[in-house]
Amino acid sequence: MDKTAAAQQLQLRDIHMPDAPSMWPLAPGWWVLIIVTFIALYFLYKFWERQHKRKQLLASLQHQLSSIHDEFRLNKDKHKLAVAISDLLKRFFRYVLKDSPATSLTGQQWIDYLNSKADSDVFSKFVVPLTQAQYIQSPDFDVPSLIATVRNYFPIAINHKEKV
Repeated sequence: MDKTAAAQQLQLRDIHMPDAPSMWPLAPGWWVLIIVTFIALYFLYKFWERQHKRKQLLASLQHQLSSIHDEFRLNKDKHKLAVAISDLLKRFFRYVLKDSPATSLTGQQWIDYLNSKADSDVFSKFVVPLTQAQYIQSPDFDVPSLIATVRNYFPIAINHKEKV
């Protein structure tokens, strides 16, 4: 038999186009995977955004502290330095940690409050500079130690706030 006779015997039917794909061509498992991926990406973005804002905030605080320290290096006035650092700490509590009542604390209560946010007593040796320096003409304290303590305090206090 030749090929044309064989083709005639098969009696081929007309070619039909397949149905159009449905609105949900993927299996349900793939859609679940896509949705879970988008949710994970959203939370990853939020985490990155929070970390980025935190880094910017810490950089701004460190810059303000460096400006205070630079001004001290120029004029060597411990009185102005202590007042500026105390003001910076109070602004930090009011605007960053959103704890306005803390700014009204004075004396040992202020030092105890600062220490409570650090979970240690790092500010106990700075009672005079942070609470009484504005009333003393020539306060005597260790400037590099106070600057380093405040510089290290900012991230600790922010972490303490985030835990609560």
